Order: sequence, then C-alpha cells, then structure tokens
Amino acid sequence: MSRYVVIGLGNLLHGDDGLGVHAVRRLRELKEGLPADVELLEGGVLGLDLLPYLEGKEKAVFIDAVDAGEEPGAVFRFSPHEVLRAGTPPPVSLHDLGLYELVGAAKLLEQCPREIIIIAVQVKSLDLGEGLSEEVEAALPAVCRLVEEELRGEARPPS
Repeated sequence: MSRYVVIGLGNLLHGDDGLGVHAVRRLRELKEGLPADVELLEGGVLGLDLLPYLEGKEKAVFIDAVDAGEEPGAVFRFSPHEVLRAGTPPPVSLHDLGLYELVGAAKLLEQCPREIIIIAVQVKSLDLGEGLSEEVEAALPAVCRLVEEELRGEARPPS
C-alpha cells in the first residue's frame, strides 16, 4: 500500500476549476521525481467518495482551484488547520461538498492521514470549457514542484 496520496480536485468542464485534475495528469508524466509509494488520483468532484483513498495514508496532498481574491495563477500552500485558524474568510474549495467536509469526515471515521497539505491556485475563469486559462496553466510547473517537495519532505512546515 502506498504511504502517500496526491488528489487532484475539480471539474474539468469549468475552466480553471479543473486545475487539480490537470496537475495530477502532469505529475503522472513526471513520475520519476516522485516517491515510488505515492498514489496519484484524479478526484474530480467525488467529494466523500474519496474517503477510502485517505485510509492508511501518512500524508495526503490535495491540489485544488480557489478563489482567494488574488491575481490569477497565484499559488498557495496551506493546511486545513491554517484555514480554520485564519479568522478571515478562507480560500475554500469551489465545490458544494468539498475538501473541508472530506477532511472532517475522515477525522470522524479515524481515517485521516497524519498530515494534510493543500496546494491551490487562484482561478481566473470558471466558464464552461475544458481548458485552463493562460495564467493557471503557467502555474502548473510550480504546483508540481511543490508536490514533489512535499513528498520528499523538503517543504517548509505550515505556520
């Protein structure tokens, strides 16, 4: 069984919202930079159906699109705990039943990985369509680099 899981979230039919799935596909192409014991999963908009993929994992890295009011293509790295402590409206998942509900359910069911990191990119457009905006597409290499750093243990600890 793999120790790590990387889950790309998002709807491929709504422009930049499909970022997470596009990032996982890119990571599959770059597989040599990742540990052998990582599972790459296109989570799409599955929500709570992703629970079984968290069970028994040491670390989960989620890749998602956010609307944090920043410049399109801005890249963020944070933990769910940082969002809850922030005291300001957090950059939350764009899905109805999203990441935070999934993490909460995993904790309740004692299936939650020891460490969860979210790597997110500020969207430009959620219009109907399958491609990413130029700004979000340009952020993919940075997203992949951050995922690789997380899995190799080289990333800075969340504050």
